[in-house]
Amino acid sequence: MINLLTPDGRRAAAFAALLGGCGVFTIFAAVGVYLVSGNATYSFYLALAAHAQIMLGLTAFTALFIKRHISVGKDGVRIEDQPRAD
Repeated sequence: MINLLTPDGRRAAAFAALLGGCGVFTIFAAVGVYLVSGNATYSFYLALAAHAQIMLGLTAFTALFIKRHISVGKDGVRIEDQPRAD
């Protein structure tokens, strides 16, 4: 059971949601490309959209493993990125 009250639990839930969403939309795109396989233009643009969706999913997976700290002060905005050590 995932405990959503802890940061690790929320990260695990987000990972499971991203994994499920990427799997479902990959199947959706494959079926869609198969259904429009008679029309090269539709097939091309649907496959291009599927690639963009996969890139978005991979970016989201990467974001789960980076700890960001954003602070705003009188001297401007400071963003710190570091790998998760926990």
